[in-house]
Amino acid sequence: MKYIADYIHSRGLKFGMYTNVAEVTCMRYPGSKDHFYIDSKLFAEWGVDYIKVDGCFVGEEFLNTAYIKFGQHLNATGRPIVYSCSWPYYIEFIHKKTPNYDVVSHNCNMWRNFHDVVTSWPAIRTIITHYKESYDQLSPYHAPGQWNDPDMLILGTGSLTDNQSRVHIAVYVMLAAPLLLSCDMKKITDYEKQLLLNLDLIAIAQDSLGVMGKPYELQNSVTLWVKPHLPRKGDKYHSVSFALVNLQSESSSVSFTPGSYSLNSTDGYTVMDIFQRKFIRNVTLRDSISVEVPAEDVIIYTLFPL
Repeated sequence: MKYIADYIHSRGLKFGMYTNVAEVTCMRYPGSKDHFYIDSKLFAEWGVDYIKVDGCFVGEEFLNTAYIKFGQHLNATGRPIVYSCSWPYYIEFIHKKTPNYDVVSHNCNMWRNFHDVVTSWPAIRTIITHYKESYDQLSPYHAPGQWNDPDMLILGTGSLTDNQSRVHIAVYVMLAAPLLLSCDMKKITDYEKQLLLNLDLIAIAQDSLGVMGKPYELQNSVTLWVKPHLPRKGDKYHSVSFALVNLQSESSSVSFTPGSYSLNSTDGYTVMDIFQRKFIRNVTLRDSISVEVPAEDVIIYTLFPL
């Protein structure tokens, strides 16, 4: 496994592994129960960068102690390893209780809150809807080093059209969600590659403030996701990105006034289309923006303070 890790690292990629806090994994392979110390030590020796820890086949009480102990053993290795927990998913959807996100966020780097993604557009649409409806519950615990995780991107699987791929990555970017790929890299399309290498898009996702974008309902079933981020003018005028998301099967005409969403630079803002990668125009706090959002598509504008 160390040889495989070195091979992966030599190509600029990160090495992710999977285990479960039970005796077996969800697919009945060996799990880590009673072996947290030795497994953590072994993962570190192999050069693992990311460990996904599942939680099937154990009870609520065990989950609430096992994830804390596993994280402590990972920290004791001294190796930086992203600790991805499925803890709150099992508490909420299997044991039908309310997760204690205060405890989860202090012990995990990221955590799954919802069902596994599958390679289909309906699955992506359902995940987006869940995070929109759960914003108030989840956003207080989302910050650098502690991330809500809507599961992996399904790029490279041939499951989405180009516009659906835009929606998929756009909402994850606005959520400041971890952007994870688990696919045959040779099957990533040229357009998907363009999305993944759009540094203006990735800059919003990986902004160091780590703010989880907030959803607002506009007219015609379009959701406006709003995310403040760097760069900043002075010490109080943030840049802000606006994602207009249309999950419907028909296009929608919408308008919104950016100044209504916590913008505060009286000198105005310059507007950039992130997918088109071009300047649109300058706006004041009172100006509105009108746009046609195609079916199952998204438009992202970033406003930089002047």
